[in-house]
Amino acid sequence: MSDIIPYVPVMLDCRNQHCLIVGGGKVAERKARNLLRGGAIITVISPKLSSELQELARLDRIHWIARHYESGDVLGSTGAERSGVKRYFLVHAATIHADVNRQVADEARCAGIPVNVADHHESSSFINPMVIRRGRLIASITTSGAGPVVGRRLAGELEQHFGQEYETYIEFLYYLRHRIKQVVQDPAERRRLLERASELDILEEIRQERFCWWEEPRIEEWIAQHRGEIT
Repeated sequence: MSDIIPYVPVMLDCRNQHCLIVGGGKVAERKARNLLRGGAIITVISPKLSSELQELARLDRIHWIARHYESGDVLGSTGAERSGVKRYFLVHAATIHADVNRQVADEARCAGIPVNVADHHESSSFINPMVIRRGRLIASITTSGAGPVVGRRLAGELEQHFGQEYETYIEFLYYLRHRIKQVVQDPAERRRLLERASELDILEEIRQERFCWWEEPRIEEWIAQHRGEIT
């Protein structure tokens, strides 16, 4: 049995970052959807595309290089020059050919570019976990290669636990935190107020559709009240 890879969980800001997907099938579709959601600029290298990727290319949401992968593409030294890319932020190897995926992975690693290999997580320098999104709340889970079936089941359990009410809940806490940081300058006092904010019991109100968004006067009143309690 192989050792467990001690992955380090991170959240990447891919906005306006050039990312490469090698492959044009269903797996590449999932990679493209995920990157587009994150605001990435995507190049896809593949002689053919799935219908969904074709539509994305038609809408100029991805840049399509219609050929097989060639050595150096991860560096933009061949066809990738047509997209003006000199270096990719990250790379996905998602073809049906294991030898091509290995070549992409090897070249990306040599160039110091993070790479994910769809059919072989051991060759990847990063993996894509199952993700649950509720607005600002992002929860992810991975089985570190144990298989997508159990990963999907566990992700489903997370979805049931973190219902849609969490989107409103987290957005409210974000807004309240923003106002606290604007109004309160002392770091220790600000920290105590933020702790009080995290203790607000409003989830049940949101679930029962009884929650009313706090307008500015109520927020100012709450801050003033609790500043008085903790000073």
